[in-house]
Amino acid sequence: MDSAAQFRERLERIGRSLSAIPPPEPGRIAAGPLLRTAESVGAREVVSSTGRYWLRSLVHDPCEPWGECPVGDLFERAASDGLQFPLGADNRAFGRDKFVYLDCETTGLSGGAGTLAFLVALGFVREDRFVVEQYFLPEPADEPALIGALAERLSVAEALVTYNGAAFDGPLLEGRFRFWRFDPAFRNLPHLDLLHPTRALFKRRIGDCSLGNVEERILRFARVEDIPGSEVPEAYFEYLRGGVSPRLFHVFEHNRLDVVSLFVCHLWLSDRTRPESPSLGDPTDLLSLARYWLRKGRFSHALSALDEVDRRILDNAQRVESRELRARTLKRARAYDEAHEQWRQVAGLDPQRVDVCEEIAKHLEHRLRDYSGALRLVDAALESIRFRDSIGALGVDAETWRARFLHRRARLQRRLTQLGH
Repeated sequence: MDSAAQFRERLERIGRSLSAIPPPEPGRIAAGPLLRTAESVGAREVVSSTGRYWLRSLVHDPCEPWGECPVGDLFERAASDGLQFPLGADNRAFGRDKFVYLDCETTGLSGGAGTLAFLVALGFVREDRFVVEQYFLPEPADEPALIGALAERLSVAEALVTYNGAAFDGPLLEGRFRFWRFDPAFRNLPHLDLLHPTRALFKRRIGDCSLGNVEERILRFARVEDIPGSEVPEAYFEYLRGGVSPRLFHVFEHNRLDVVSLFVCHLWLSDRTRPESPSLGDPTDLLSLARYWLRKGRFSHALSALDEVDRRILDNAQRVESRELRARTLKRARAYDEAHEQWRQVAGLDPQRVDVCEEIAKHLEHRLRDYSGALRLVDAALESIRFRDSIGALGVDAETWRARFLHRRARLQRRLTQLGH
């Protein structure tokens, strides 16, 4: 008997033993409909040749408010403009009905062999409504039925959206698909893991980029009586042991809200981070967006974000950062004269920046051939380094900067001597 057959037989034994547990006493269910029935969570039981699973389907009106996020407006714009992969490599837009939003609740939070996805939610747009389908595993032995249903549903998807799904949900489901000999074709779909653009944009401002914190800090949505994610596996085990869990309905709601939140977050990010017209509200987020595009070599996108930054009310540190990012972007785009002007503005806002002095000196020496002007700037930088080092304000790089400027000073003096100055 191969390992798969042995594991399947073991799951079936577990399922038979759990089914043999007598029903709970009436006193244990007085708080509500908590029995081992699909109806207890508003679902229906689906039976197939390989087992059974529960299916719960809910339809959401996208015009309903979600915190302070104008979901209805975003949903309508997505109908005409499509949805992008926020911070994606290109500007392609997909129809809003092409995406499937996926979230798993599992028997372990670290993944690995033996971890099951006992509740999987799939969200998608159908006829101007957002539909959430939840697939629940009532017994571990029924996993082939649940995996088969997921395989069939995902076979028609054209793009996938998750939150940390590239590292957790995707590999976990792929392992379970392969274990039961289903083709994990969903792994070949275009995959948007919203955790990555969210971190790139908001980590500096909000720190924790968990989906719950993004809901609260960015979308201004607060969950009520939500079960903590750390308690979800135990709620399932509680259900398996006794057929009763007061928390099972809350697990379903937690899973549903995760998928709706994924959908809303995707609408919001796709609309607010369009490369040609970004509209993030906080200057810090726009600066993070510009920095991201600069790292990716998308210079026109970075400049669009910086143009939007300059329309906001900025403090001095933000003005310095905006000018510096613009200078670095223009320099990498080989617009050297424009970059030089931005460096001069940075120097005016923050005169103590020795790295900015170096950038200006480079331009004077190599582009303008103004060796005398470059030498004066280098001498001023060396004096600033001496003074700031004497009061401990320059840090551990004092000697490195001093050596760099002394090397540049010697080269400039040689050139001036060769020119007869």
